[in-house]
Parts: sequence; structure tokens; C-alpha cells
Amino acid sequence: MNPSLSLFLSSIFIFLVLHFHGVNGDLISHVCKNASTPIDYPQLTYDFCVASLSENPASKHAHLSGLGVISMQKCLQNATSIHSHIIQILKDGKEAPVAKPYISYCLDRYSEAITAVQKATASFKIRDYSGANTQMTAAMDASYWCEHSFHDLLQEDYELTSPLTKQNDDFFRLSGISLAITNMAITNTVK
Repeated sequence: MNPSLSLFLSSIFIFLVLHFHGVNGDLISHVCKNASTPIDYPQLTYDFCVASLSENPASKHAHLSGLGVISMQKCLQNATSIHSHIIQILKDGKEAPVAKPYISYCLDRYSEAITAVQKATASFKIRDYSGANTQMTAAMDASYWCEHSFHDLLQEDYELTSPLTKQNDDFFRLSGISLAITNMAITNTVK
């Protein structure tokens, strides 16, 4: 099928779903199928996406724009929780001294992620989807760089692992959902 025709038909489908059906299981399913494509976000599974969006009761009656805000609120809650968890790790002082600068680096990255998600949400609400995309991408980077810093530590022959791997993975996947919704909103407005 011609790629332009495929994009056109996909846009029509999204428009029809958004304007006539709202977000029931069908739109959440559609969003999560798009979000969990291996090309864009290989770590993001369909089941994780559905569970994350369905967790908020408002998602059952939201349109795509509402789902975008819901997903970004979930990212903000998650980034704030990770930030608090990192502060607790630093207070406890149970990590090896060599790991402390890396954990502090992660704290800085998640401070930036919180700000970026707040800006992304504000941009999304005023339909500045490009701005929202830029800010969510910056937020997503926090999880990557935090985890990557511990890989650098391992390369220096320290037998330490990241105490934040699960948190980084979850935040990366939640950010992927928000980015997928933002990209769907961009596609829906560019006609």
C-alpha cells in the first residue's frame, strides 16, 4: 500500500475514533498498539501501556488529548517518586562510596525530568505538540543517562549495579507512552 495512503487512512481512523467513540478500551488499545511497536520503544509492551493508562479512571472517558495529559501526569508522579527514592538512597548511605556520585547524577537527571514533564504537560494542554514532544524526549533521557552512568562505573571494574534499573525502565516506558500519544496528536493535527 502506498505510504501516503496508509498515513491518510490511519489519520482518518484516529479522527473517527476520537470524535465518535471517545476513549474506551478501543482507543486505549489503539494507542497502546502504536506505542508498543518495537521500532520506536522496544521496551514498552502493550500490556504495560494498557495497565498504565487504565489505572486512571478518567481514561475510560477521555479523548486522545485527555489520555495525553493522563499519561504525562503518570510520568510526573513516577519521576517525583524516583527522585524521592534517590534522596532516600543517598540519606541511607548504604551504597558503596564510589557509587555516590553516580546516584547524585541520577538525582540531577530526575530533577530535570520533573521540570521537563511539567513543561511537556503545559505544552500539550495548549496543543503545542511539538514543544510537548521536545520536553518529553528530554524527560525520557533522564532514565537513559542515569542507567548509562552505572554502565560506565561497571566498565571501570567496579562490581556495582544500578540500584535504579527498574525505576529507570519504568520511567522510560511511561515516557514512551506519552511520546506516542503526542506523536499521534501531531499526526492528527497535520493534515
